[in-house]
Amino acid sequence: MGTIEIILALLGFVGVGGIITNVQTKRKELAFKALESKERRYKSCLLYMDVYFNPKNIKYLSSRQSDIHSATDIIEYLQAEYHEMILYASKPVVLSVKAFIEHPSKDNFLASVLAMRQDLWTGQHDLTAKEIALVRSDA
Repeated sequence: MGTIEIILALLGFVGVGGIITNVQTKRKELAFKALESKERRYKSCLLYMDVYFNPKNIKYLSSRQSDIHSATDIIEYLQAEYHEMILYASKPVVLSVKAFIEHPSKDNFLASVLAMRQDLWTGQHDLTAKEIALVRSDA
C-alpha cells in the first residue's frame, strides 16, 4: 500500500470517527434536553399537588395561572399536565399522578414524588415515602 493510500485510509477512518462522535454528541444533547423538559414538567406537577394540600401556597401559581382559585381548579390544571405527561413520563409516574388526581392524598403525593425521582435521576428505589414525608409539629 502506498503512502497516498495510507493517508486516504486514515482520513476516511478519522472522517467516520468524526461522524460517529457527532451523532453521539447530538444524541446526548437531545437526551439532556428531554431530561430538562421532563424535570420542568414534573416540578410544575408537584407544585400543583403541593398547593392542593397547602392552599396558602397558591401565590406561587398566581404568576402562571391567575384563574386558579380553588382545589378544583388545581386538579383541573393537574389533569391537563397529566394528559401531556402520558406522552413522555414513565409508566410509574403516569400511574402515580393518575392515582393522585383520582384520590388526592399525601400517600399518593409521595408516591408521585418517588416515581418522578426514580424516572429523572436514580433509576432505583433509594428512598421510601416514610423517609421523605415531612412531619411538622406546627402543622
